[in-house]
Amino acid sequence: MLKVRPLAKINLYLKVVGKRPDGYHLIESEVQTISLWDEMGLEPSEEFSMECFGEKVPCNEENLVYRAYKIFAERYPIPGLRIRLYKKIPPGRGLGGGSSNAAALLLALSEMFRPEMSFGEILSMARSIGADVALFLLGGHLKISGIGEKLESLPEIEGWAVVVDPGVAISTKEVYEKYDSLRREGFNFVPYENHLLPAALSLHPELEKYLKAGMKLTGSGSALFKTFPYRSEAEEFYGKISSGRKWVVDFVPLSRYRKLVLGE
Repeated sequence: MLKVRPLAKINLYLKVVGKRPDGYHLIESEVQTISLWDEMGLEPSEEFSMECFGEKVPCNEENLVYRAYKIFAERYPIPGLRIRLYKKIPPGRGLGGGSSNAAALLLALSEMFRPEMSFGEILSMARSIGADVALFLLGGHLKISGIGEKLESLPEIEGWAVVVDPGVAISTKEVYEKYDSLRREGFNFVPYENHLLPAALSLHPELEKYLKAGMKLTGSGSALFKTFPYRSEAEEFYGKISSGRKWVVDFVPLSRYRKLVLGE
C-alpha cells in the first residue's frame, strides 16, 4: 500500500481584486504549505472504493478525491483503487485539506501508473477539479492569482507557525457572499491583509479574540495562524492559547514538498 501525506496551507495574505461575469472572485494571495497533513493509503484493486476516518467529510462522489480518481481514470486506463483517507486537517477552515487530498492523489496516480506524464497534463486535471487543487501540485511558497489557478513559485522561506482551529466551520460561499454585501455597502478592505476577514468576522464574531492575540485568518477561515522565525517562539505562543485545537507547524518548502507528500 502506497502512503501519501496531503499537506495543509496557510494564506500569508489574500486580496480580492475583482469578479468575473460568471461570479467567481479574482484573488491575489501568497500561500505557504505547512507540516500539518492528512494520511491516505492507496492500493490497486478490482474496483474503486474509499473509506474515510477522522475529521468528518463526505466519503462519496462529493469528495474531491473521488473526483480526482474519476478524472484520471477517464483519461487513462488504470485499475480500480482502494483508498483509506485519514483526515487530520479540519474541513471548512481555509487550510485547503480537500484540494490537497485531490492533488496528492493525482501525483500518486501519475507515479504509480503514468510516470512519463508531463506536469502540464497533471495541472490540466487539477484545474478541472477545483481552483485550489493546482497549488498543491507544487507546494512551498507560492503566489496565486486568477481564481486560484495561476501559480508562481516564490523564493523559499523558513519559519514556524501556530495554527488554531476555533471549532467552527465556515462556508467559503457564505464568506464571499458576505464580502460582496459589505463591498456594496462601501466597506473599505484596503487596510486588511485578508480581504475576507471582515466577512468572516461578521459571520463569527468569536474569532475576534484570536485577532487580539496577533493571529491572522487563513483563506476564508475559520482557522487562524501566527508565524515565527524560530520554533521556540512558536512553542511559547502555543502555550498561551487557551481555546481551540492548535498545532505548531513548520513551513514545508518546494524542495521538500514532493518527497514529504509521496514519501520518496
